[in-house]
Amino acid sequence: MFKIQRTVFLIIFLASMLLAASTQAADNTCRIVGSAQDDVWVIIYDADADGNRGPIIWKGKIEAGKEIPITSTDGHIRYNRASDPNQPYDGDESRACFGNNIIQAD
Repeated sequence: MFKIQRTVFLIIFLASMLLAASTQAADNTCRIVGSAQDDVWVIIYDADADGNRGPIIWKGKIEAGKEIPITSTDGHIRYNRASDPNQPYDGDESRACFGNNIIQAD
């Protein structure tokens, strides 16, 4: 009987740890939304809590009215945008990325 209780406790403990880990990862998500009328090209960088730019997370075109999901490491991103892929990117915006929040990139 004691062995069964110990096994059940262990299973519940491990399941709660896995749930906590997946919840933590889900907190660092956001959605980047493009302009309602025009396509926008973006480069999204991971960033640390101080806003220091890290590696590129995503690069490409967001079609008009569309969005892309992003997962950051520390809940922060930086991004640059361009309305024309042949022109320089601008912006270098710093934003929080957690709780599946929406970031407008137009």
